[in-house]
Amino acid sequence: MVTHLPEEKILFSCDFLGSHIATSRLYAGEDPTVITAAKRYYAEIMMPFRSSVQGNLKKIRPLAFDLIAPSHGPIYDHVESILAAYEEWVSDRLANVVVIPYISMHGSTELMVDYLTAALAERGVVVEKFELSTTDIGKLAMALVDAATIVIGTPTVHVGPHPSVFNATHLANALRPKLKYAGIIGSYGWGTKAVEQLAGLIPNLKVEVLGTVMCKGLPKAGDFAALDALADAIRDKHAAL
Repeated sequence: MVTHLPEEKILFSCDFLGSHIATSRLYAGEDPTVITAAKRYYAEIMMPFRSSVQGNLKKIRPLAFDLIAPSHGPIYDHVESILAAYEEWVSDRLANVVVIPYISMHGSTELMVDYLTAALAERGVVVEKFELSTTDIGKLAMALVDAATIVIGTPTVHVGPHPSVFNATHLANALRPKLKYAGIIGSYGWGTKAVEQLAGLIPNLKVEVLGTVMCKGLPKAGDFAALDALADAIRDKHAAL
């Protein structure tokens, strides 16, 4: 619920437009770290409700206010900065960015991720990698706000994806980012159903799967060629964004 106090030109936005930051300052000013914290809040809390946020932004735009006082974070005294940021985050525009959450047990998957990262960079695509044993999961959520593509990297554990990859994929599905494309890469020893299991975890992501590359043991020439083909497909799709 949003409350407008026209006499004082204040918008009390409750959870809407909040930020994940603790500060002794009452006002945000023009501090960019507040907008970064607000993006994290949007990614972790509000992103699943993107269409509702779009509608609410349209409702508050005609109102007259000089301050926005959310329930979380400081008061915005430069209101256009947070409104413009939110309008960008909830728009249908996508960045030329591939997000790669991954983990590797014996090095095979990491070799594939590093190769794909270099191949995409050569093709002019920005890559954000998240090694899941150490990553801040909130930063992964933030990266998903704007990215056009996610490529999930996993070794095989008991025929399926690594538990950390399972968790990250479940999170991405719950947050419902505006991704358009996906890929799955990884490795196995005896056999794998990681691709099928991961595909079943993302019903909320309305993505086109551009390719899957699963190698047995260490990646070989054919696997690297398949990664190049995946990089080509991603580049071509991103060129049309």
